[in-house]
Amino acid sequence: MATNNCINAPLPISAANGGTGVASPTIHGILVAQGASAMSPLVLTNGQVLIGSTGADPVAASLTAGSNITITPGAGTITIASPDATTVWSAISAATKTIVANEGYISNNGAGVTYTLPATATLGDVFEIVGPQAWTVAQNAGQSIKIGSSTTTTGTGGSLASTNAGDTLRVVCSDATGGAEVFRVLSFVGNITVV
Repeated sequence: MATNNCINAPLPISAANGGTGVASPTIHGILVAQGASAMSPLVLTNGQVLIGSTGADPVAASLTAGSNITITPGAGTITIASPDATTVWSAISAATKTIVANEGYISNNGAGVTYTLPATATLGDVFEIVGPQAWTVAQNAGQSIKIGSSTTTTGTGGSLASTNAGDTLRVVCSDATGGAEVFRVLSFVGNITVV
């Protein structure tokens, strides 16, 4: 035999009686239980998510990008990207090229290509250079490049250069403070000349 119950209570039905305690919920709101009190609405903006907090209400928050990560919020979307994971490669046949962060270069000038570090760089910026032709990496004022236990001469007098046409280089900006960027070679193939 089924039993039906009837609550003789004013509307809205309180949380203590199994209701929300909210007469007119906030449009697009997410109701958060408050024990015997009326539920509270949380409204999220583009790209926000609910973040839990032990013993407290969850909060609406945006994700925070870490080093070398970009986060782009949108209506119903969050795009997370790592520029380093999507290196754009270009064949360079000109004699000179200014390096752009997170790009890779294939040196195709028979006389060699002189690449110049970007005038300013951000911590974590990466670039790569490969043969089949010779290349040199020139610096701007105040910049230097560390390779193994060696460091180039600081400023425009310092450089790295390939000694063979097939030499390769992968570099990261390891210090972007004080207006004088320091770059560090992550990997290389060949015998690199350090000036």
